[in-house]
Amino acid sequence: MTDVIEAVALRARKILQMQKEAGEVIDRDAIARVIDLDAQTFSLMTKQAVSPEQREAAARMLWTIFVTEQGPALALQDKERPAPWYLGGRRQPGAFMQRYLYKLEEDGWPIESIQQLQESTARILEVMDDPARPGSWDWRGLVVGDVQSGKTASYAGVVNRAADAGYRIIIVLAGMHKILRLQTQKRFDKDFLGYDTNPRTRQPNQPIRIIGVGNFNSQLTVDSLTMADPNGDFNQRAADQFNFSPVSQPCLFIVKKNAKVLENLNNWIARLPGPAKAAPVLVIDDESDQASVDTGDQPILEDGTFEQDYDPKRVNGEIRRLLMSFDRRVYVGYTATPFANILIHDERKANEYGPDLFPSTFIVSLTPPDDYFGPAAVFGTNDDADNPGLPLVRPLDQTSEGWIPDRHDKYLKPRFNNQDVIPPSLEEAIDTFLLTCAARAARGQQREHNSMLVHVSRFVDVHEVVHRQVEKYLRETRAMISNGDRETMQRLKAVWDTDYLPTTDTVRSTVYGRNTIPVTWDQVAATLAESSDKIQVITANGKTKADIDYDAYKDVGYSVIAVGGDKLSRGLTLEGLSVSYFLRVSRQYDSLLQMGRWFGYRRGFADLCRLFTTPDMEDWFRYVATAQKELRAQFFEMAQMNATPKDFGLKIAVHDILEVTAKNKQRHAELRQSSYAGEGKVQTVMFRDSVTVERNAAITDDFVSSLGAGTDNPRRPGSQDTRADGSLWTGVPGREVAEYLRNLTFPPESLQVDGSKLSTFINAQLGMQPPELTDWTVFLVTGSEKEVDIAGRRRKCVLRTPRKPREGQQAPDDRFIIGTTLSPLDQAIDLTDAEFEQALTRTNLERRSRTKAATNVPSGEFIRKVRGGRPQNGLLIIYPIDPVQAEVEPTDRPVISVVVSFPDSDAADSRVYLVNTVQQRQES
Repeated sequence: MTDVIEAVALRARKILQMQKEAGEVIDRDAIARVIDLDAQTFSLMTKQAVSPEQREAAARMLWTIFVTEQGPALALQDKERPAPWYLGGRRQPGAFMQRYLYKLEEDGWPIESIQQLQESTARILEVMDDPARPGSWDWRGLVVGDVQSGKTASYAGVVNRAADAGYRIIIVLAGMHKILRLQTQKRFDKDFLGYDTNPRTRQPNQPIRIIGVGNFNSQLTVDSLTMADPNGDFNQRAADQFNFSPVSQPCLFIVKKNAKVLENLNNWIARLPGPAKAAPVLVIDDESDQASVDTGDQPILEDGTFEQDYDPKRVNGEIRRLLMSFDRRVYVGYTATPFANILIHDERKANEYGPDLFPSTFIVSLTPPDDYFGPAAVFGTNDDADNPGLPLVRPLDQTSEGWIPDRHDKYLKPRFNNQDVIPPSLEEAIDTFLLTCAARAARGQQREHNSMLVHVSRFVDVHEVVHRQVEKYLRETRAMISNGDRETMQRLKAVWDTDYLPTTDTVRSTVYGRNTIPVTWDQVAATLAESSDKIQVITANGKTKADIDYDAYKDVGYSVIAVGGDKLSRGLTLEGLSVSYFLRVSRQYDSLLQMGRWFGYRRGFADLCRLFTTPDMEDWFRYVATAQKELRAQFFEMAQMNATPKDFGLKIAVHDILEVTAKNKQRHAELRQSSYAGEGKVQTVMFRDSVTVERNAAITDDFVSSLGAGTDNPRRPGSQDTRADGSLWTGVPGREVAEYLRNLTFPPESLQVDGSKLSTFINAQLGMQPPELTDWTVFLVTGSEKEVDIAGRRRKCVLRTPRKPREGQQAPDDRFIIGTTLSPLDQAIDLTDAEFEQALTRTNLERRSRTKAATNVPSGEFIRKVRGGRPQNGLLIIYPIDPVQAEVEPTDRPVISVVVSFPDSDAADSRVYLVNTVQQRQES
């Protein structure tokens, strides 16, 4: 059955690829049509019928390749960024990049993902510098991906592009353990070098074995001073014997992030001749929030500057020494957990080491494909009630089972009910892994790798006991299956019927179930004995000398239960990870996310994945997923505002129990409270399409009509005869305002004004005792532009023109972006004369403290503070924008933009954020 599915899918893929290259739209209907035609041809040629189920399975395999969606990366640049250079022909994939793209296609990457990687890596090169430009330059940046989302693929692409562009020394700092460095070296052998650097596989007097990208073009020459061997890290003696020539061709170093190794590398570089040190260097720092961040307490002088005679922590210091060894250098940190990176003090530097590693030049935020199996997908987020997460988490009671307590030391002997056995929850987890392996085999994935993670302690002595107990249970259960034990098979069938079948039905209807092939219990039972026999139990910890050798089983598939701790918590990829058993071992955002090795891509078996953990861990992951989503949203906002890492402050929501990152990594951050209370939310991003414009206008018609007769052209406070152009309503119930905001459609980039969140906040304040935000003022502004119909009355629009993009940027086709909608005096429209004067007085007092001239317009901050004397009153301003001047799709309806002004409130629920030094300066 599987061979038929794969054969039909392969033939259809070639046809669809030609159609896509010809400009045709490839959607699910197009795939179904090609599959139907190809199935008929296949049947005629082979005399084998292709069933409807096989046709659907083949179609689902192609959905992943052709229907997967992925958004663009965001690049945020410093104003003193490199001059534009990566343009025209230079931006097109060169020989190195082209063969890498060929390899990704052969590996089965979705077409959209290959195109986005091609584009995102080009955007990263754009914010680096031209390696041909003489002189001295130094750029520091950060690329933010997601855990297990393909960051290595991204920086492999950056390295290939950099080699094409002319970067000659490429240094990858690859994790803190031998196993992680080895994993990265093997990856780069395939993705950049094109040959196997493992000395143990090299035969005497035989040519180097060509692998990976080398199969597409073996003529490109790259040197490597490190090897795919556990002891293949940088070695001074070996390097001295190497004919190092970075002038004519690229040279690669895959180096462990270890102080001694880096010191040796720096000492060797210090002895290089001038031309070598003049070569342009690219340093990629994988997991740049780990070990690279200086945790030392650099003294601050009385004038607020840092003491320059200072030695940072060793790894950080050696990385900075490495950078300062070259005249032309670019540092690019990669991480999925950038909390520690953005909390580095942005002005910190030292005499012998230069600037710290704050990403002052750029931040690039990568967007994963829509079927990325990440924290928000697995756990949901707290700000989206419609996203509870996938039904894959199975709670366990760590306390009542008492097998491994939350706090323990290396002397712990895990016991359940005083017996040397695993607890029922882990037995259940192993049972599900047996079923998952069997189900994947029944689906024709018997040659795919399968992994189970058991992460219950950070102590290697505990791992040994757990390994023995797990192996004992697996051995006994496997024997029962092989002997056809009735009770065991009934137990597994019950799990299949009550858990797997309903879960698969749910997941199959989502993007994560695109290529899910249904199988019956009989099919699973038929493969259960053989798939179970393949499973091995291993430990992966500090005592482990080798990596998990999936390559040795590439033809038959490797099924493994990995028991471990720190080595399983960052960087290490467990192939085909499907079942995870995870107890409380960390209370830090970054560590938690990194320990979630179950994140990534689970194409074809997402429905078979399970996570066994405690309920509080599930809550913590959901909270951290929300905080991570908020931080990424700030990157979007930074990009929309054309801001830079040096002038756009960032903040991270904090938790009552969890720490954002290690205390010594956040020493320069400060806690600040934040809520909508006292804030003015101004919409600056609107959709351009006429359907959304007209829908929002219609919702506004209904809302304004419901308000009844208002006051036209009301008097502005603080004046005798100045009138505001528009209509004013007072005493509007807060629930009606909340409903109006919730009904409007806002782009996801409209972070200042998110209708759902604003509505939720208003309703929460209405539920307080005493209630707040009960009575609102609504001001519908009119202008002097195009006349339109609003709620059955002709009104003139206001003029707001699209903001021009920065040099080298393109304006988005589907968004209308402006600097601001708000006219400053409009926010004071609901004040009394006395309140207006009070707000103006406080404004001028604050301006005087900054030696600013007096003004006759109170600031929004003090308007909202004064209105805080009556926290039941909010202000909603509606601006109908001229659609012609806005350059939206042709329509007679106005573009609706809103401003929501909240009064100060001591009673409002304020969230606490950790803010970086840039944000601190902005708030001071």
